[in-house]
Amino acid sequence: MSGARAPVAAAELRILGEYRGLLFVDKPAGLQTEPDARTTDTLLSRLASQLREPAARLHALSRLDTGVSGVVTFGLSPDANRLVQGWREEGRFRRRYLGLASSPRGTPDAPGTSEVKTGSWSESIGRASGSLRSIGGRNPEPAHTDYARIASASLPRAAPSALHLIALAPLTGRTHQLRVHCTAHGLPLLGDRAYGGASRFISDSGAVTALDRIALHAAWVELPLSAPFRIESPTPAFFLEIWRAFGGDLAAFEEARRIALPAVPSAAPPSAAFGGEQD
Repeated sequence: MSGARAPVAAAELRILGEYRGLLFVDKPAGLQTEPDARTTDTLLSRLASQLREPAARLHALSRLDTGVSGVVTFGLSPDANRLVQGWREEGRFRRRYLGLASSPRGTPDAPGTSEVKTGSWSESIGRASGSLRSIGGRNPEPAHTDYARIASASLPRAAPSALHLIALAPLTGRTHQLRVHCTAHGLPLLGDRAYGGASRFISDSGAVTALDRIALHAAWVELPLSAPFRIESPTPAFFLEIWRAFGGDLAAFEEARRIALPAVPSAAPPSAAFGGEQD
Protein backbone atom coordinates (compact mmCIF):
# COMPACT_ATOMS: atom_id res chain seq x y z
CA MET A 1 0.00 0.00 0.00
CA SER A 2 1.25 3.48 -0.78
CA GLY A 3 0.54 7.14 -0.27
CA ALA A 4 -0.19 9.79 -2.93
CA ARG A 5 -0.77 8.48 -6.43
CA ALA A 6 2.33 8.51 -8.61
CA PRO A 7 2.56 8.21 -12.40
CA VAL A 8 2.49 4.62 -13.60
CA ALA A 9 5.97 3.47 -14.59
CA ALA A 10 6.40 2.85 -18.31
CA ALA A 11 7.02 -0.89 -17.95
CA GLU A 12 6.16 -3.38 -20.68
CA LEU A 13 2.49 -4.29 -20.59
CA ARG A 14 1.56 -7.89 -19.84
CA ILE A 15 -0.30 -9.61 -22.70
CA LEU A 16 -2.56 -12.18 -21.04
CA GLY A 17 -3.79 -13.91 -24.18
CA GLU A 18 -4.93 -13.52 -27.78
CA TYR A 19 -7.56 -15.01 -30.05
CA ARG A 20 -8.45 -14.19 -33.69
CA GLY A 21 -7.32 -10.57 -33.63
CA LEU A 22 -8.23 -9.99 -29.98
CA LEU A 23 -5.61 -9.05 -27.40
CA PHE A 24 -6.19 -9.27 -23.66
CA VAL A 25 -3.99 -6.86 -21.73
CA ASP A 26 -3.35 -6.53 -17.99
CA LYS A 27 -4.12 -2.89 -17.15
CA PRO A 28 -2.37 -1.44 -14.08
CA ALA A 29 -4.30 0.86 -11.78
CA GLY A 30 -3.48 4.52 -12.33
CA LEU A 31 -3.38 4.31 -16.13
CA GLN A 32 -6.27 5.58 -18.24
CA THR A 33 -7.59 3.14 -20.85
CA GLU A 34 -7.91 5.51 -23.83
CA PRO A 35 -6.64 9.01 -24.68
CA ASP A 36 -8.81 12.09 -24.29
CA ALA A 37 -8.27 15.84 -24.58
CA ARG A 38 -6.25 15.92 -21.35
CA THR A 39 -4.38 12.60 -21.33
CA THR A 40 -2.29 10.98 -24.06
CA ASP A 41 -0.25 8.52 -21.95
CA THR A 42 -2.75 5.67 -21.77
CA LEU A 43 -3.05 1.91 -21.95
CA LEU A 44 -3.95 2.16 -25.64
CA SER A 45 -1.03 4.43 -26.53
CA ARG A 46 1.47 2.28 -24.62
CA LEU A 47 0.15 -0.89 -26.21
CA ALA A 48 0.42 0.63 -29.70
CA SER A 49 4.02 1.59 -28.99
CA GLN A 50 4.83 -1.86 -27.60
CA LEU A 51 3.29 -3.62 -30.62
CA ARG A 52 4.73 -1.05 -33.04
CA GLU A 53 1.28 -0.59 -34.49
CA PRO A 54 -0.62 2.62 -35.32
CA ALA A 55 -2.86 3.57 -32.38
CA ALA A 56 -5.76 3.89 -34.85
CA ARG A 57 -5.60 0.13 -35.48
CA LEU A 58 -6.32 -0.69 -31.82
CA HIS A 59 -9.84 -0.54 -30.44
CA ALA A 60 -10.56 -0.93 -26.71
CA LEU A 61 -13.54 -3.30 -26.51
CA SER A 62 -13.72 -2.92 -22.74
CA ARG A 63 -12.74 0.06 -20.64
CA LEU A 64 -11.71 0.35 -17.01
CA ASP A 65 -11.55 3.53 -14.97
CA THR A 66 -8.12 4.92 -14.19
CA GLY A 67 -8.15 3.59 -10.61
CA VAL A 68 -9.24 0.07 -11.63
CA SER A 69 -6.95 -2.76 -12.75
CA GLY A 70 -7.27 -5.99 -14.72
CA VAL A 71 -8.19 -7.48 -18.08
CA VAL A 72 -8.92 -5.09 -20.95
CA THR A 73 -9.88 -6.49 -24.36
CA PHE A 74 -8.50 -4.90 -27.54
CA GLY A 75 -9.54 -5.61 -31.11
CA LEU A 76 -6.96 -5.37 -33.90
CA SER A 77 -9.39 -5.70 -36.81
CA PRO A 78 -13.03 -5.00 -37.72
CA ASP A 79 -13.70 -8.76 -37.68
CA ALA A 80 -12.36 -9.06 -34.13
CA ASN A 81 -14.46 -6.09 -33.03
CA ARG A 82 -17.60 -7.62 -34.52
CA LEU A 83 -16.84 -10.96 -32.86
CA VAL A 84 -16.90 -9.41 -29.37
CA GLN A 85 -19.89 -7.23 -30.20
CA GLY A 86 -21.84 -10.34 -31.21
CA TRP A 87 -20.92 -12.15 -28.00
CA ARG A 88 -21.99 -9.15 -25.97
CA GLU A 89 -25.33 -8.87 -27.73
CA GLU A 90 -25.94 -12.55 -27.00
CA GLY A 91 -24.89 -12.10 -23.36
CA ARG A 92 -22.09 -14.67 -23.75
CA PHE A 93 -19.01 -12.54 -23.04
CA ARG A 94 -18.61 -13.38 -19.33
CA ARG A 95 -16.60 -11.21 -16.93
CA ARG A 96 -15.62 -11.47 -13.29
CA TYR A 97 -14.48 -8.66 -10.99
CA LEU A 98 -13.09 -8.75 -7.47
CA GLY A 99 -13.80 -5.93 -5.03
CA LEU A 100 -12.89 -5.01 -1.46
CA ALA A 101 -15.67 -3.03 0.17
CA SER A 102 -16.28 -1.48 3.56
CA SER A 103 -19.67 -1.00 5.17
CA PRO A 104 -19.82 2.40 6.87
CA ARG A 105 -23.47 2.02 7.79
CA GLY A 106 -22.86 -1.27 9.57
CA THR A 107 -21.78 -4.61 8.16
CA PRO A 108 -24.36 -6.40 5.99
CA ASP A 109 -23.41 -9.63 7.78
CA ALA A 110 -21.28 -10.29 10.80
CA PRO A 111 -17.56 -10.29 9.92
CA GLY A 112 -16.04 -13.71 10.06
CA THR A 113 -19.16 -15.53 8.90
CA SER A 114 -18.38 -18.38 6.53
CA GLU A 115 -21.67 -18.20 4.66
CA VAL A 116 -21.41 -16.92 1.10
CA LYS A 117 -24.23 -14.57 0.17
CA THR A 118 -25.23 -14.25 -3.50
CA GLY A 119 -27.79 -12.18 -5.32
CA SER A 120 -28.44 -9.65 -8.08
CA TRP A 121 -28.71 -5.88 -8.30
CA SER A 122 -30.84 -4.46 -11.10
CA GLU A 123 -31.37 -0.76 -10.35
CA SER A 124 -31.17 1.54 -13.38
CA ILE A 125 -28.27 3.97 -13.53
CA GLY A 126 -28.36 7.54 -14.86
CA ARG A 127 -26.30 10.70 -14.84
CA ALA A 128 -25.58 12.62 -11.65
CA SER A 129 -23.41 15.71 -11.19
CA GLY A 130 -20.42 16.10 -13.50
CA SER A 131 -19.17 12.73 -14.73
CA LEU A 132 -20.72 10.80 -11.84
CA ARG A 133 -23.61 8.34 -12.05
CA SER A 134 -26.36 7.39 -9.61
CA ILE A 135 -29.27 5.01 -9.18
CA GLY A 136 -32.14 6.58 -11.10
CA GLY A 137 -30.33 9.77 -12.12
CA ARG A 138 -30.96 11.55 -15.39
CA ASN A 139 -31.74 9.45 -18.47
CA PRO A 140 -31.43 6.16 -16.53
CA GLU A 141 -30.58 2.93 -18.34
CA PRO A 142 -31.16 -0.64 -17.16
CA ALA A 143 -28.20 -2.15 -15.32
CA HIS A 144 -27.76 -5.67 -13.94
CA THR A 145 -25.00 -7.02 -11.70
CA ASP A 146 -24.76 -10.47 -10.13
CA TYR A 147 -22.71 -10.56 -6.95
CA ALA A 148 -21.44 -12.79 -4.15
CA ARG A 149 -20.23 -11.63 -0.75
CA ILE A 150 -17.48 -14.21 -0.34
CA ALA A 151 -16.03 -13.40 3.08
CA SER A 152 -15.72 -10.68 5.68
CA ALA A 153 -12.88 -9.71 8.01
CA SER A 154 -12.59 -7.15 10.80
CA LEU A 155 -10.16 -5.27 13.02
CA PRO A 156 -11.96 -3.71 16.02
CA ARG A 157 -9.80 -0.58 16.26
CA ALA A 158 -9.14 -0.07 12.55
CA ALA A 159 -10.93 2.30 10.19
CA PRO A 160 -12.78 1.01 8.31
CA SER A 161 -13.30 -1.71 10.91
CA ALA A 162 -14.73 -4.34 8.53
CA LEU A 163 -13.98 -5.42 4.96
CA HIS A 164 -15.92 -7.62 2.57
CA LEU A 165 -14.48 -9.51 -0.40
CA ILE A 166 -17.05 -9.51 -3.18
CA ALA A 167 -17.23 -11.15 -6.59
CA LEU A 168 -19.08 -9.20 -9.28
CA ALA A 169 -20.42 -10.19 -12.70
CA PRO A 170 -21.98 -7.38 -14.76
CA LEU A 171 -24.47 -8.39 -17.44
CA THR A 172 -24.63 -4.80 -18.68
CA GLY A 173 -21.81 -2.29 -19.05
CA ARG A 174 -23.09 1.04 -17.77
CA THR A 175 -20.58 3.72 -16.82
CA HIS A 176 -19.46 3.16 -13.21
CA GLN A 177 -21.99 0.34 -12.91
CA LEU A 178 -20.24 -1.80 -10.29
CA ARG A 179 -19.13 1.17 -8.25
CA VAL A 180 -22.64 2.67 -8.19
CA HIS A 181 -24.34 -0.64 -7.39
CA CYS A 182 -21.89 -1.43 -4.59
CA THR A 183 -22.39 1.97 -2.95
CA ALA A 184 -26.16 1.82 -3.34
CA HIS A 185 -26.15 -1.43 -1.36
CA GLY A 186 -23.98 -0.18 1.49
CA LEU A 187 -20.72 -1.61 0.15
CA PRO A 188 -18.61 1.29 -1.20
CA LEU A 189 -15.31 0.09 -2.63
CA LEU A 190 -12.12 1.02 -0.82
CA GLY A 191 -10.39 3.97 -2.44
CA ASP A 192 -13.48 4.97 -4.45
CA ARG A 193 -13.73 8.50 -3.07
CA ALA A 194 -16.20 9.60 -5.74
CA TYR A 195 -18.77 7.10 -4.46
CA GLY A 196 -18.17 7.21 -0.71
CA GLY A 197 -15.36 4.70 -0.39
CA ALA A 198 -12.72 5.12 2.32
CA SER A 199 -9.77 7.24 1.18
CA ARG A 200 -7.41 5.81 3.79
CA PHE A 201 -6.85 2.80 5.99
CA ILE A 202 -6.05 3.22 9.68
CA SER A 203 -4.64 0.05 11.22
CA ASP A 204 -5.17 -1.26 14.76
CA SER A 205 -1.87 0.39 15.70
CA GLY A 206 -3.01 3.79 14.38
CA ALA A 207 -0.79 3.80 11.28
CA VAL A 208 -2.43 5.68 8.40
CA THR A 209 -2.12 4.56 4.77
CA ALA A 210 -3.64 6.55 1.91
CA LEU A 211 -5.51 4.43 -0.64
CA ASP A 212 -4.27 5.49 -4.07
CA ARG A 213 -6.50 3.30 -6.22
CA ILE A 214 -9.98 1.76 -6.29
CA ALA A 215 -10.23 -1.75 -4.83
CA LEU A 216 -11.80 -3.18 -7.99
CA HIS A 217 -10.04 -5.64 -10.30
CA ALA A 218 -11.18 -7.21 -13.59
CA ALA A 219 -10.06 -10.75 -12.78
CA TRP A 220 -11.08 -12.57 -15.94
CA VAL A 221 -13.03 -12.66 -19.16
CA GLU A 222 -14.33 -15.86 -20.73
CA LEU A 223 -14.82 -16.44 -24.44
CA PRO A 224 -17.76 -18.67 -25.46
CA LEU A 225 -15.81 -21.18 -27.54
CA SER A 226 -16.52 -24.92 -27.85
CA ALA A 227 -14.36 -25.23 -24.73
CA PRO A 228 -14.72 -21.95 -22.79
CA PHE A 229 -11.48 -19.96 -22.97
CA ARG A 230 -10.82 -17.94 -19.81
CA ILE A 231 -8.19 -15.17 -19.70
CA GLU A 232 -7.16 -14.26 -16.17
CA SER A 233 -5.29 -11.41 -14.49
CA PRO A 234 -3.54 -12.16 -11.16
CA THR A 235 -4.95 -10.59 -8.00
CA PRO A 236 -2.95 -7.39 -7.29
CA ALA A 237 -0.69 -7.23 -4.24
CA PHE A 238 -2.78 -4.22 -3.10
CA PHE A 239 -5.75 -6.53 -2.44
CA LEU A 240 -3.72 -9.26 -0.77
CA GLU A 241 -1.90 -6.86 1.56
CA ILE A 242 -5.07 -5.21 2.83
CA TRP A 243 -6.94 -8.50 3.21
CA ARG A 244 -3.98 -10.02 5.06
CA ALA A 245 -3.81 -6.97 7.35
CA PHE A 246 -7.41 -7.68 8.37
CA GLY A 247 -6.64 -11.32 9.05
CA GLY A 248 -8.60 -12.51 6.02
CA ASP A 249 -8.01 -15.92 4.45
CA LEU A 250 -6.25 -15.49 1.10
CA ALA A 251 -7.96 -18.64 -0.19
CA ALA A 252 -11.14 -16.54 -0.42
CA PHE A 253 -9.76 -14.87 -3.56
CA GLU A 254 -9.72 -18.18 -5.40
CA GLU A 255 -13.32 -18.80 -4.35
CA ALA A 256 -14.27 -15.32 -5.59
CA ARG A 257 -12.85 -16.19 -9.01
CA ARG A 258 -14.48 -19.61 -9.32
CA ILE A 259 -17.88 -19.24 -7.68
CA ALA A 260 -20.81 -19.63 -10.10
CA LEU A 261 -22.90 -16.49 -9.97
CA PRO A 262 -26.62 -16.54 -10.88
CA ALA A 263 -26.14 -14.87 -14.24
CA VAL A 264 -28.49 -15.99 -17.01
CA PRO A 265 -26.55 -15.20 -20.21
CA SER A 266 -29.61 -15.04 -22.47
CA ALA A 267 -31.08 -12.30 -20.27
CA ALA A 268 -28.44 -9.72 -21.17
CA PRO A 269 -30.00 -6.93 -23.25
CA PRO A 270 -28.45 -5.92 -26.59
CA SER A 271 -27.83 -2.43 -25.20
CA ALA A 272 -25.22 -3.97 -22.89
CA ALA A 273 -22.78 -4.08 -25.79
CA PHE A 274 -20.66 -1.03 -25.08
CA GLY A 275 -20.94 0.61 -21.68
CA GLY A 276 -18.65 3.42 -20.57
CA GLU A 277 -16.65 1.04 -18.40
CA GLN A 278 -17.10 -2.57 -17.53
CA ASP A 279 -17.21 -2.17 -13.77
